[in-house]
Amino acid sequence: VSLPAGCGRPDADVAAAQGLAGRIVPGYASKIRFEKLAPAADSTDRFELETVGRKLVVRGNNANSMAVGLNHFLKYYARTSVSWFADQPVEVPAEMPVVEEKVAHSALLDDRFFLNYCTFGYTMVWWQWRDWERLIDWMALNGVNMPLAITGQEAVWQRVWRRMGLTDEQISAYFTGPAHLPWHRMSNVDGWDGPLPQGWIDGQETLQKRILERERSLGMTPVLPAFAGHVPAVLKTRYPEADIMTMSSWGGFEDKYRCSFLSPTDPLFAEIQREFLAEQTRLYGTDHIYGADPLNEVQLPRWDAEYLASVAGHIYSSLAEADPEAVWLQMTWHFYYDKEWTDALREAFMRAVPGDRLVSLDYYCENTEVWRMTDRYYGKPYIWCYLGNFGGNTMLAGDVKDVSRKLDRAYAEAGRNFVGIGCTLEGLDVNPFMYEYVLDRAWTQLYDDAGWIDRLADRHSGRIDVHYRQAWRILYDKIYCAPSGNRSAAVCARPNMKGRSKWSSPHLDYDNRDLLRVWEQLTLARPERTASSRFDCVNIPRQCLENYFGNLNERCIAACRGGDRETVARLSARLLELLDDIDRLVAADAYFLLGKWIADARSMGTTPAERNYFERDARNILTTWGGRGYSLNDYANRTWSGLVSDYYKERWRRFYDRLQSGGEPDEDALLQELQDFEWEWVGRKGRYAERPRGDAFRLCRSLYTKYAAEIGRFYTEKTER
Repeated sequence: VSLPAGCGRPDADVAAAQGLAGRIVPGYASKIRFEKLAPAADSTDRFELETVGRKLVVRGNNANSMAVGLNHFLKYYARTSVSWFADQPVEVPAEMPVVEEKVAHSALLDDRFFLNYCTFGYTMVWWQWRDWERLIDWMALNGVNMPLAITGQEAVWQRVWRRMGLTDEQISAYFTGPAHLPWHRMSNVDGWDGPLPQGWIDGQETLQKRILERERSLGMTPVLPAFAGHVPAVLKTRYPEADIMTMSSWGGFEDKYRCSFLSPTDPLFAEIQREFLAEQTRLYGTDHIYGADPLNEVQLPRWDAEYLASVAGHIYSSLAEADPEAVWLQMTWHFYYDKEWTDALREAFMRAVPGDRLVSLDYYCENTEVWRMTDRYYGKPYIWCYLGNFGGNTMLAGDVKDVSRKLDRAYAEAGRNFVGIGCTLEGLDVNPFMYEYVLDRAWTQLYDDAGWIDRLADRHSGRIDVHYRQAWRILYDKIYCAPSGNRSAAVCARPNMKGRSKWSSPHLDYDNRDLLRVWEQLTLARPERTASSRFDCVNIPRQCLENYFGNLNERCIAACRGGDRETVARLSARLLELLDDIDRLVAADAYFLLGKWIADARSMGTTPAERNYFERDARNILTTWGGRGYSLNDYANRTWSGLVSDYYKERWRRFYDRLQSGGEPDEDALLQELQDFEWEWVGRKGRYAERPRGDAFRLCRSLYTKYAAEIGRFYTEKTER
């Protein structure tokens, strides 16, 4: 049964879905009719598709289901992918395809979560509405109905802290710079790279209102933040009797940047919670679900069941007092990350919150499924999440088959309180299909995994192409076969005689010759030159060349240790040439541009001083992260044009100069030199290309011709040795 629009006032869900179609496929929009399905007895989300006359009819029980139905049509009939990046156009056939027989699918789980605190620093920090609009549309098309929505909270806190007696100067000194706000919000660092300009705070407030309006219109329940105990240290001077403690150090930051924590058992905690939620609701409304994560990568004063139960109980009671309908959403990264959490402590913490009022994000299930460690979260609702990316790193990473097996087992064994699937990626990375796949698994399936991969190849190519399908089958069988993690190719490593750094390594979980075979298939394919095929023709060769760089660099280091100066000189020159070619290749796709990142950051400023400030913050997070010599140096590394040529290559040039001078270099002196360069680079100002340059398809073929035989010989020799 469907309820067609057209009688009186248009249905809000139908209007929202029609608006989505107008933005994503404007050429098709007038040929698509959306209809509202009558509510089902079990309230399951569902959609139907069919062609009626000359129109595609998309039916759904709400706007979110209609969006998923539209995306089903785009993926499997129009053979196109909608990118989460606004710069990637959506290409569809001139003639709208026909759905010959009615298609019907339904959701297997009610909740589909998306985003991570860190994504707001590693990817979305400089976004304006145009970027957010596309991401929200992408989320709707992929069925996300529970997005994390933490933009603009500093505007709320500014008002709250003013009412608590703090001055504007004290408040601005508390906030970090924009790119570091996620870790400020998670109680890891205060004040770093501040003060935060008022224009930023005001602009983010305006942006958040638009974000929430659009998300709600598309059937989403945004997760807004709640007070979790993090307070300015100076609050102690206003409330000297309050139980405020200094938290443990984090990330190698100096003590002056450490956070302060108000005990949830202190009466002031509930007062601040009331003030914050009241002000946030006034500005942004509420959907009664709140993210609160007080224990992220911090050391507690006590590790006993009574204390932890008291912390959880008081946090929830403060929420319920301010909003009787409140549901607390927590990321349980701490249950995985902090080894002090025993089963008894986890259970005490969880059971302190009544009924189903605590929903947990099982944050990193491709690595460790916490639901198995906690007897299915002790009967409380939880969401199975795929993390997949750390720091926005640009590595082919993920294991489709293993994720599939884990989700199969979750559906079979995880219990009735397994309520959702989510993606908790730290950055929007080079493997978007992994997140599309995970979110797809929240719905009844049309194809098995191998069939899904074939159709993915079709929509990347824009047509059924045997070579393109073969490329993706090799990727599926041979390359995407290891869990994701924080790792990148050696290109991005700070040079040293080990050939690797804390976050980057030449180690591979696959044979690079298999990736070379994928590259070969791309040179043989004849895609429709879609945005997706352009991206593949950059992304796959990029990874193959980066892998080769790391292993060739190992050979260069070995030659240095063996005293073979002639080989060192030859390989050094080839390695620097390789970096030039990698930079030239990645310059051909909009995703891989340092220039856009910096230009977007500078656009946030209204004065030259502000524009320079934002650029410095943007450079910092990608490189030194937190200052000269900080432990998170290079954590957010990524192979972007401009970053390769101007930053990574310069570090490698200095390293190879030392290797060629004879003997092993003084590593301490080298480290000091590189740290000086890195910190100086953060403070530079300069323009980089903001738009793609070069033909990705030609570069894919020409670089294959240049390197294929050489790479093949190298790995054959390496294997024979």
